[in-house]
Amino acid sequence: MQTFINNLLDVRSTDEEIRQRGRNIIIIALGLIVINVLVFFNVLLSFSFLFELLIPVLLAVVLYGSTILIARQGRVDLAGWIVVIASLIGTIGASVINPQRPVTMFLAIPVLLAVTILRLYHLVIVFGIVSLGLLTFWLRGAPTPTGLTARDLIQTAIVLNSFVAVIGFVQSAGNEALHRRLRAALESARQTAGQLQALNTDLDARVRMQTEALQEAMQELEARAMQQDRLLAEVIAQRDVIRQLSVPVLPVGKDALVMPLVGVIDHDRLRMIVQQALEQIERQRARWLILDVTGVPVIDTEIAAGLVQLVQSVRLLGAEVALVGVRPEVAQTMVSLGVELPISRVYSDLAAAIDYVRSRQAGSDAGVARFS
Repeated sequence: MQTFINNLLDVRSTDEEIRQRGRNIIIIALGLIVINVLVFFNVLLSFSFLFELLIPVLLAVVLYGSTILIARQGRVDLAGWIVVIASLIGTIGASVINPQRPVTMFLAIPVLLAVTILRLYHLVIVFGIVSLGLLTFWLRGAPTPTGLTARDLIQTAIVLNSFVAVIGFVQSAGNEALHRRLRAALESARQTAGQLQALNTDLDARVRMQTEALQEAMQELEARAMQQDRLLAEVIAQRDVIRQLSVPVLPVGKDALVMPLVGVIDHDRLRMIVQQALEQIERQRARWLILDVTGVPVIDTEIAAGLVQLVQSVRLLGAEVALVGVRPEVAQTMVSLGVELPISRVYSDLAAAIDYVRSRQAGSDAGVARFS
């Protein structure tokens, strides 16, 4: 039921003021249809069937039904004029047909209808028509059953219609002013909504662009970070290789190793020297380690202590250490520092140390052969 009523009162217009007047017209037309039907049945029950009454009732139903259809299409002014003119014709016609009844008092009805469903300047026209009708009745001067003269009755009707018209003018003017303000507010709201929509669209576009730029920057940063990690890994690997190459351990014969040291020896490099020497001795089961320090410019206390630790560790593995290439200034520094290496074999050059190690290896092999 509610859906039917909503569909019935639906006026096809974008203007809210027109939609409201259209709904008023539809409600009034429905009320007039109901009134005409009720009057017809009331007369039918009270009197005999009057064919003359059926035709006006049917015409009124058709007229007001058409008015509803016109109003729903958005043609509100036309529909409103149809209702008002029908009311004027009915009231004036009833006054002409029944001059003995005070029907002229009901001429206020078209004015009230005009107040509700017509525009303000249309109300002026309706009031002029009603005033002209009242003036016509006044000039006729017909007597009334109430004992009043037609002049007195018309004067009363004029006062009543004028009072209704004044109230209607005030109400219509206020309604139109209110509708104008509402229309202006609605238009301003629409413009504001359009501006907000444009701003939102622009903001979305900017956010999307900034997000894409940020994503591209993040991807570029990730790529750079991955490249830097790869380069760092390569640098670390190369550094390890360089460190290993900086402390080479070279085999000389089947059980002898030579470790030539070049350049300044720091703490990290000293640790690498000890680690490399011990690992290679254990791996190759060497019995001799020749340390060549010809290329070492300085041997301080820390380096000497590291070399002492290396010699002791090598002896624990069952091998001997021969020192080669101690330069005079290095020897003086070690003496002045009180550094004493637990090494019994010291050679001036690498060839002498290798010859000695080979002679020892040959002697050892000969002894092993005689024993066999």
